[in-house]
Amino acid sequence: MWLTQLLERNRQCYPHRTALVDERRSVTWADFRDRTVGLAHGLAARGIGRGDRVAVLSPDRIEVLETYFALARLGALFVPLNHSLTPAEVTGIAERTDPVAVIGEAALLDRHPDLPVRIRIALDSEEFAALGAESAGTDALPDVPDDALAAILHTSATTGRAKGVTVDHASFRAIALGWLSVARPVDDMVLVNCCPLYHGSMVVSLTYMAAGATVVLMPGFKPQTAFAAIEANRATHIWLVPQMLRFLLQTKGFERTDLSSLREILYGASPMPVDVYVEAARRLGCGFRQVYGMTEVGGPFVTLGPEEHPAPEGMFERLPSGRVIPGMSVRALDKHCQEAEPGAIGEICVRGPGVMRGYWKDEAATAEITVDGWTRTGDLGFIDHGGRIHLVDRSKDLIIRAGQNVYPTEIERALTSHPAVHDAAVIGTPDEDYGQVPLAFVVADDGVGTAELLRHAAEQLAPYKRPRRIEFIDKVPRNPAGKVLKRLLRA
Repeated sequence: MWLTQLLERNRQCYPHRTALVDERRSVTWADFRDRTVGLAHGLAARGIGRGDRVAVLSPDRIEVLETYFALARLGALFVPLNHSLTPAEVTGIAERTDPVAVIGEAALLDRHPDLPVRIRIALDSEEFAALGAESAGTDALPDVPDDALAAILHTSATTGRAKGVTVDHASFRAIALGWLSVARPVDDMVLVNCCPLYHGSMVVSLTYMAAGATVVLMPGFKPQTAFAAIEANRATHIWLVPQMLRFLLQTKGFERTDLSSLREILYGASPMPVDVYVEAARRLGCGFRQVYGMTEVGGPFVTLGPEEHPAPEGMFERLPSGRVIPGMSVRALDKHCQEAEPGAIGEICVRGPGVMRGYWKDEAATAEITVDGWTRTGDLGFIDHGGRIHLVDRSKDLIIRAGQNVYPTEIERALTSHPAVHDAAVIGTPDEDYGQVPLAFVVADDGVGTAELLRHAAEQLAPYKRPRRIEFIDKVPRNPAGKVLKRLLRA
């Protein structure tokens, strides 16, 4: 019953410390715990109990986490839904997970009138505010064991339909304790969360909550809103994806905002471009912590700490992802499912108590991602002699040109090193002579031509790695987690 224990401990240790902040209000740990208990009683009175699924449809706000913790207290499962999905996509997830209720912002509930649920509650309504106010003295809440399921979190679906990842309380606990043992939390942490609470990235916020940190929520990422949140709350940490950091650096508000409280920038979901890291490190002067995670393995399970990041004036091609956290194990497996030698590329696979219990009602997909008890990440990389994991590319994105492996991220790094290129994504396209060749999509300043970029790439890449063609686009398609939607580029 990890989430409940987390709340009880923080209420006991830090009752008057601010737990959560959003655009509307803030709550202390004591208030948050009491509201969660009352809400759990109120939801139980509505007929929600252990094992029931409840969909949550809302941008980030305090009521979302109140709902998650209240459901966890009942032994019910919270099923966060991406609020940017179409009605058909949301309905599809609801049909697969069969929730008894949906709790969300009224405007979003109105957009999805046909969800197959018997209970609908608007969390920005008087009904939700009053829920549980008169029921705190009723029957005791159940004792939920750590091996009980807590949530169904859906993957970011960069390649197709999102899968439901079943997570138990023990997973949240294992990741939190392993992460905090290396991240070394301090008492006055304030984390600005720029990432959504509807998929695996929310585990980062839960982990820092376990350490008693104040978490500042935002309904969506906007550079000016992020700056305001950092300054107003004297934030010590911020959790974002590299593209968000690029936007912050490009925004005029950067120079006008007091960012002196920042000690650490946590980033993940995609590789950190070298130019973004160098500029941010020079202008901010704070530490950086890389987060490598995956919803199927419990969220963040590998980190590269500030002490392992190079000085901004140092020369490097890319950063390693870091070392696995205590309690979790990582291997690089070759095509024969044998452990690769240090430095040899294989698929990164994970084992440990943070790993999911499986995909919801999808045994075939669960079996596909599992090999001899290890969970496959789909990422290609190697582990060096110091135990650091170096990611090379996604296995599904690997381009095989005439039998030679071509890694799109290597081409993307070469292209984005050009000063006029702001973003790039590379996919493989069929070719009669070579099987596959690289095609690059580039966001660049006006006036930059294909020939110039091909010359630039040729200075850094062997001939077989160079893109055959370059297409200029206005924006690289990404999901809310910052991952490139290469299926859209292929289409």
